[in-house]
Amino acid sequence: MSGRKGNRKRSADYEVGYGKPPSEHQFAKGQSGNPRGRPKGKKNIDTMLREALFAPIPIQMNGKTTNVSALEAIVLKLRNNAIAGDYRSAVQAIQLAIRALQPEESESSAASPLDQTVMMDLMRDYLEHQDPAANDDGDVPKTDEEEDQ
Repeated sequence: MSGRKGNRKRSADYEVGYGKPPSEHQFAKGQSGNPRGRPKGKKNIDTMLREALFAPIPIQMNGKTTNVSALEAIVLKLRNNAIAGDYRSAVQAIQLAIRALQPEESESSAASPLDQTVMMDLMRDYLEHQDPAANDDGDVPKTDEEEDQ
């Protein structure tokens, strides 16, 4: 024990060795060996997108302010634009509805010809009742049979 600078009297039962530093080299009580802590990791694009889309935002609904997720606000805006006669919003809303209402585990991911015909008829009926000047490009979707002719 002699010959070392700053030696203190150690208790007889404390053995210095691997993982057991001398008491003068141990951290003081209440003091951390890593005061700043572990650095925070960077957020990936999935995390940032999830936080942005599910963050609550205030919107006006029926004269009242209510908080909804940003994703829900986007869907509501798309719905309102489609109802107001925006052709592109209507087509996009219908496509989203078709995708959302499809069963999860279907044997064929494509819609059957009957389903496609019904959807095209619904879109045609919808567009016939719209003001033609309101449509951006005036195109009415055609069924496969009409395209073949």
